[in-house]
Amino acid sequence: MTGAPPIREAIIVAEAGDPLRPVARVPLLVRTILTLQRAGVERCTLVGALAPPADPRIRCALATAPTLTPPADDALRLVVGAGTVIDSALVRDLQARARPGQVLEVEADGARVRVAPGPLVAGNGGARLGPGAGTLRRAGSAGLEQALLCALENPRDGYLDGLLRRLSRPLTRLLIQTPVTPNAVTVIGIAIGVAGGLLLGVPGVAAVVAAIVLLEVSGVLDCSDGELARLRFAESRLGHWLDVTGDTVVHIAVLAGIARRVARAGSAPGWPLLAALLLGVVGAFATISWSDATEARRGRVAGWENRLLDRVLSPLTTRDWHVFPVLFALAGRFDLLVPAAA
Repeated sequence: MTGAPPIREAIIVAEAGDPLRPVARVPLLVRTILTLQRAGVERCTLVGALAPPADPRIRCALATAPTLTPPADDALRLVVGAGTVIDSALVRDLQARARPGQVLEVEADGARVRVAPGPLVAGNGGARLGPGAGTLRRAGSAGLEQALLCALENPRDGYLDGLLRRLSRPLTRLLIQTPVTPNAVTVIGIAIGVAGGLLLGVPGVAAVVAAIVLLEVSGVLDCSDGELARLRFAESRLGHWLDVTGDTVVHIAVLAGIARRVARAGSAPGWPLLAALLLGVVGAFATISWSDATEARRGRVAGWENRLLDRVLSPLTTRDWHVFPVLFALAGRFDLLVPAAA
């Protein structure tokens, strides 16, 4: 804890260059406001020749001022130039390092962000440090979108998720330049994953290899759709529902394919076992949906119960379970996988 109250107001100062130049297909000024809003800022003041952008995603209050006039109160403000690219991780890092009544300046690659109490927002000086987290770059700098992409780390990722993201990031960099939507990527990934799952039921080693490849391609697309949505600020309830539901549908397809393969081998599991398996999948879907819906509320309540619950539920959201079909396939013992999964 820093002892500093949350930073609720930001000041965006006009700079040379086009404030609406696109960064990952989002106008820079819109991106800056949405980034601040995502980090908890409730009011943005646009200084100079900056017009408030009309964007339905902007919910925080917008104000304009011809010049930067220091406020009289000591509340901390974040000051950023309109030609500077930041992300939410940087803003949260600044919040963690800020101190009441003190000036904090963070600088990297010619870009600068300042946190200061009202009377000092227009001054110079203060502790000038490098960013501790997140992205701080000048618009148009080389590797900007790659830096934003690499900052999208998911603390819930498992080991296999980390490997898949090495493939998803180059794909996301390509998709950023296209009009393809995150939801379209999600649907394609679901279709490929279902095909891979059902292919596990087809006889032959080649079918198993093809199924595993399709499932991993589906996993790459599942990583890419979230990266694309966060980069474009295109998250939606529909997208979240598609993501969680799609994962469940793919899991069912995988288990159905394995069950069919086992049945072809003459050792089909009984209906009670299949019912337990289906109940487990549906139960996991309901648990993950509930966890996602209550995560923000639980995060505001300190307590060992919530920490324990997060630790128990987090493994359910990773793709590390993909390793098990591969291992059972290599061992030629798919007949043991269905009872183990149930």
